[in-house]
Amino acid sequence: MTSPDNTSPEPVEAAPSSLPPAPWILLDRTTAIQAATVLDRLEQWLAGAGEQAAVEACAAACSLEEDDAFSVAAWLGTLASRLECRIEEADTWS
Repeated sequence: MTSPDNTSPEPVEAAPSSLPPAPWILLDRTTAIQAATVLDRLEQWLAGAGEQAAVEACAAACSLEEDDAFSVAAWLGTLASRLECRIEEADTWS
């Protein structure tokens, strides 16, 4: 019988070494590639390729009005880069 206070958690089994660490994303490769592409294109557009009023409105919406277009472009680019790295890492597991 277990103790009523339940202070000690159940032991968790470690993942087999042949599996990657806990998943960062749970979606198919095509969706991940398309998401990275959208982030890359949005970064380029925010960095100066779009109409100024539309760019500022988009940056305000993406950042809840906390960052300007160049800052939003920078973190979108970072997200795209990180996603692309994770796609490459996933490819090494297959």
